[in-house]
Amino acid sequence: MNRTSTTWPQAMTERREFSPSVLIAATLGRAPIAGVALLEGDELELHEVRGMPHGQDELLPLCRQTVEADDLVLFSQPRRSAGRAVHFFAGVPVRGDDRRPVGVLFIAAREVRNLGHDALEALLALGRQLERQLDADRAVRAVEARSRMVSMAHRASDLTEVLRFCLDEVCVHSGWPVGHVCVPADDGTGELVSAKLWHGADDGGPARLREILWDTRVSPGVGLCGEAADSLRPKWMADLDLPELGVGSGFAFPVHCESGVVAVLEFYDPGVRRPSPLVLDLVTELGREVGLAVARMSDRAELVRSQTTLRETVRRLRTIIGTAHDAFIALDEDGCVTEWNAAAERMFGWPHADIIGRLLADTVVPERFRADHVAGIARLKATGEGSVLGRQIELAGLRRDGQEFPIELYVWQPQPSGPYRFNAFVRDVSERKEAERALRDAYSREQEVVEELRGLDRIKTDFIANVSHELRTPLTSISGYLELLVDGVAGDLTDDQQEMTSIIQRNTGRLLRLVEDILTVGKIDSGQFQPAVEATELGALVEAAAKSVEPAAIRKAITLVRQLGAEPIVVRADPNQLDRALMNVLSNAVKFTPAAGSVVIRVRRVGNEVRITVADTGIGIAQDELPKLFTRFFRSSLAIEHEIQGTGLGLAIVKHIVERHGGDISVASRPGEGTMVAIVLPIDPDVVSAQP
Repeated sequence: MNRTSTTWPQAMTERREFSPSVLIAATLGRAPIAGVALLEGDELELHEVRGMPHGQDELLPLCRQTVEADDLVLFSQPRRSAGRAVHFFAGVPVRGDDRRPVGVLFIAAREVRNLGHDALEALLALGRQLERQLDADRAVRAVEARSRMVSMAHRASDLTEVLRFCLDEVCVHSGWPVGHVCVPADDGTGELVSAKLWHGADDGGPARLREILWDTRVSPGVGLCGEAADSLRPKWMADLDLPELGVGSGFAFPVHCESGVVAVLEFYDPGVRRPSPLVLDLVTELGREVGLAVARMSDRAELVRSQTTLRETVRRLRTIIGTAHDAFIALDEDGCVTEWNAAAERMFGWPHADIIGRLLADTVVPERFRADHVAGIARLKATGEGSVLGRQIELAGLRRDGQEFPIELYVWQPQPSGPYRFNAFVRDVSERKEAERALRDAYSREQEVVEELRGLDRIKTDFIANVSHELRTPLTSISGYLELLVDGVAGDLTDDQQEMTSIIQRNTGRLLRLVEDILTVGKIDSGQFQPAVEATELGALVEAAAKSVEPAAIRKAITLVRQLGAEPIVVRADPNQLDRALMNVLSNAVKFTPAAGSVVIRVRRVGNEVRITVADTGIGIAQDELPKLFTRFFRSSLAIEHEIQGTGLGLAIVKHIVERHGGDISVASRPGEGTMVAIVLPIDPDVVSAQP
């Protein structure tokens, strides 16, 4: 379902005299602050605010919340955010005749207070009274708009001018962002075609809608404009649900007279808009009255305009053909040249004066094709069928100096009946053919290079895997013997020896993690890092990961908070891979958080998904570096500045694990304030239903 539209006509908000309503609202609610906010286009603006000469911008988000909720918004509680002065607010939506919110009547105070039931009911009633006041104003403006359009239709002598004026006026008055005009086709079928008149369809979804409707023919009784034309009444479709075209709803009305439909004006909005009685009344009368005015237009003026348009079209067509980059050739029924533009002179080397009246077959057709050319013209004259008509084909052309060259040819008949005439556009494709040959050669060479690079990449991957395996074995041995030394197997260690072995252990662990990350990346690249999924309870997994990083958090006096919820959440996942992802995110949070900070991990279910968030009070990440965060070997500037160790591979691996589980990962951060990592995973309904 599309969202409800939030585009309102400018005319709805022209009235500014709301002082009595504002004063009554303040008195009823015993509130020092009161006012009205109205939508102007897509923006919400304040009007007649009393009791708050400064800081009124704080009221706008509260009013916007009321409009979006389309219901009473009431709060009375302290707001701890810095600079917040309003601690009591009550807003009621003010709706138009189609029951869409067009504004808010509100009261507010700088201190917490209560609003009694009677006062609340009175405020709601006052909002309805304000709606009636606005409805009356809109009705007056509707009459004024209709008068303007009908008056213009009576004065004008051009139908297009009238339709465009009405299209723009209705869009502006009613607040519909996109408008389009259809007119009956000239072929007498009764179908409707685009008049190529639009309002507000230059980009986005409306531009796609415009492209589709440009050459579409609509039968009477079919679709939005077809039903309006067939019934001679407005047609409203509140839920068209075409988001890819930027269309959520639409309505259309016919402009008609005794002789039939003159045009249909259709309007579209990206949101869902319920029928507006005021708009329907306006366009019903408008369609009839403008239709009568159009019918009175002078037939002679219509003929003059048509003749002028035809002459201008012919002039422009000759200019276009004369200056075209492609050669234009026209032949009579015998195959003699009747038209030859400048591009044809340059292409074939024949001046206009030398070739007019000569057979095309004797001049620019290579000798080996001349018999087929003559036979094709004879067959067309005898049967009406031609093998090259209406098709784009490639042939060879002949220059005056005898040189052959490749051409692309498109031939058509300008008139379907009468003596045969042929028009053709000819393009020299010598450069294209040469470019295609060069491209094929380049592609072949590129494929060879790609294959070489693939081989090198395989060698690199194998080398890294082998080296990593070779490194892991001695490092594991070193780590094991270090543990024996620390445990005192070889005798008690002095304080200096303990400090040195601690440094060795820490760096050995770093090397092991680096080797493990490199091996994992190699498995990912080779497709060997696949999850072995099973029913996995997230709470236990998160708790285990939290306990693993807890010693590091305690050493830095970091508060580690778990918010896991009482109900178990089970997903289908590889517990080892998911544990690795959680460990990486939690370790990063602890590592990048200064001493005495906090790390909060929260797990909650949202519909058929589970959301895991890890928020810290660490050093944060620069905004321009966030898109690079999941790139292999990337390390943030703040991490480098604070000399925090890391490989830059962890988050890349985490992203791969999450995505292989059908999930998504995102990061939000501000330098100096902290970072929040959010992991979203799907919940399998079968697993959920199988839980005890």
